Order: sequence, then C-alpha cells, then structure tokens
Amino acid sequence: MIRILICEDEVLISNRLTRFVQEVTAVQVHICKVYSVGEAEAYLKNNPIDLLFLDLNLHGRDGYEVLKTFIAEPFHTIVVSAYTDRAIEAYEYGVMDFIGKPFRKERIAKAISRYLEGVPPRERNLKRLCVKGKKGLEFVETGSVKFIRASGIYAELHLLDGRKKLYDKPLNQLLKILPDNFHRVHKSYVVCLTEIQRVQKEKANSYSLVLRGGDIVPLSRNKRKEILQIISLD
Repeated sequence: MIRILICEDEVLISNRLTRFVQEVTAVQVHICKVYSVGEAEAYLKNNPIDLLFLDLNLHGRDGYEVLKTFIAEPFHTIVVSAYTDRAIEAYEYGVMDFIGKPFRKERIAKAISRYLEGVPPRERNLKRLCVKGKKGLEFVETGSVKFIRASGIYAELHLLDGRKKLYDKPLNQLLKILPDNFHRVHKSYVVCLTEIQRVQKEKANSYSLVLRGGDIVPLSRNKRKEILQIISLD
C-alpha cells in the first residue's frame, strides 16, 4: 500500500487529484488531504508517508517551506503547480516529478509510474541530497559522492573526502532519483561510474571494483559484463 498525502489549498483540485490517483494506481493507496503549510507540517510530524503531492501556492505561502522542512524524510515528493518556472529548482531538491496545472489523468499516471519504477535516467537532475547532521540538516552535493552502501532502511553515502553520511531513504528508493552516472553494482552498493578504476578478481567467480583512492566494493557476477562494457566505453 502507498501512503499518500495531498497538500493542495483548492478543494476541487485536491478532489480531482485524489480521484485521478485512485483511478491510475494499480496498487492499494491510502490518501489523506491537507490544505495549508501548517496542516501539512503537523501531519508529517506525526504520520509516516510514502509520497507527497505538493502545491507551491498554499494560501499565499510557499509550498517549498514544507519541502525544505521535511526534505531529509524518507518519502518522495511530486510537485503540482502552475508555477512551471520553478521546475528546475524542484528537481535540484530531489523532487521526483513536477506536474504543471492544469493537469490531465494521463499526466498523473505518468507521475505514479515514475514513483513506482523510477525517473528515466536522462531526466534526472538531482544536484544534492539532504541529510541529518549533528547540527541539523545539511546538503551533500551528488558530485561529492563516491559510492553508496545499503544500511537497512537507510543509505550510507561515502564521500570523496572520506566522510560518511546517512541518508533517510533506502537504497532502492534513492536509486529512483539518482543521476545516471550512478550505477548499481551489487545488491547493497551503488557506485559513481567515474570513480571506477578497474575490476578485480578476488577468487573463483568473485569480483570487486577498485575505486579511485583505493576503496574496494563488491561486484555482483551478473553485473560484471555490464560494468566492463561501461568502462571500455569510457
């Protein structure tokens, strides 16, 4: 079941969006609706969700207030707004999709497909990830990430400078929005392709990747041929 929150201040649009989501989603959904920044913040503080549909003009307040407050939380966001000039800004924050108003049911179906299957690689413009640090929220540029390791319901970011940061989404969810220079090389590892130096054989039918700086990550046998082809193309 997908737990969905719709944050839209116009009741008719909220109801229309709810109906479309229900009609185009093959899996079971549980939808709640709020109509203001305050209501959204109160709901999100007390209720886990999987997907947020967010308007950007909520009774004169900027919907990005919600996004900025909860950007490190483990749910994806789809913006629904007439302010299409803000789409690039949204994608840089890691938003999964941006739907312009007015919208049709087919466009909502496409957005739900993105959530279930991931954003097409060529359309991924994520520039930074937001993580929770000791001093609050901080941004990590995707260009500073060497590889990512699955860590339960989290993803552990390994940075070029040797630091590690914990991201509040599991690896499978993070993969849906990462730029196409990141590639899954093992069930528990995603690597920035430009950081790969060579494929190393460990023992019979066992391989690993040697990265710049000396880091070594496991390479699945079924990924070996694909990675070798990518490296040779480079």
